[in-house]
Amino acid sequence: MNRDWTDFARHVLLPGRPRLPEARTAVIGMTDVREAWEALVSRDLVPGPERELRGAFRDLASPVEGPRWQPLRDDRTETNDPPLPESVDAAVALACDPRGIAQAGSLALTFAAQSLAWALPSAPRVAATRVAWKVVAADRWFQHYADRYRMAMIVEELARLTGARLPKLACVREVHAVLDVTGRAYAQRVADDVAACVLWAEAVARDLARPDGGRYREMADPTATMIALWSTGYALDHIRDDAVVLVAPAL
Repeated sequence: MNRDWTDFARHVLLPGRPRLPEARTAVIGMTDVREAWEALVSRDLVPGPERELRGAFRDLASPVEGPRWQPLRDDRTETNDPPLPESVDAAVALACDPRGIAQAGSLALTFAAQSLAWALPSAPRVAATRVAWKVVAADRWFQHYADRYRMAMIVEELARLTGARLPKLACVREVHAVLDVTGRAYAQRVADDVAACVLWAEAVARDLARPDGGRYREMADPTATMIALWSTGYALDHIRDDAVVLVAPAL
């Protein structure tokens, strides 16, 4: 696979946010999150069906007919109030890149479907149909191993079948050369995902088969989808039941 992984790494967790000036202008002087969020929604800065809800988002546990996304607050109490971004700045971070946010959500749902075969054995085998977001500082984002389980299983499987030694791969070295300086907290995660993508392409070229007998060339490639997701500037935090939870870097 011929790709400039150095250039790819430079864009990890750095979304373009083309409408940031407009979003910031929309909330000038506002301190109330709901007021700010509704102002952003009214200006079509928030993508998707939540516009119809006037800034109110369905709870993750509520039934929905199609994909939905929402800000996710880890400290949310059990109330009937719809979840909102945790601050005005978080609201702006989720409303300054409508196309990128929508694309990342779509890619995350696609990855969840394509990678179901590598899910935790104890995880329910259900299709993800909803997207939630949380806003965190990129250098403080920590991802537990269980949340990385699918990609970890994929890269371990591919390394075993191809005989590759991940630290020796040129793509891994290229990613580390950039992110060990600018994104040390998540450099290894990105490097592993890049390695998985390169090794999947090798497995297809060599017509290798998975341990269950399925051939990689006949399968949808979840590693390419993950790389496309990283390329949006956002990241997948974890998959929970029928929801994918994404990370938007704080402003």
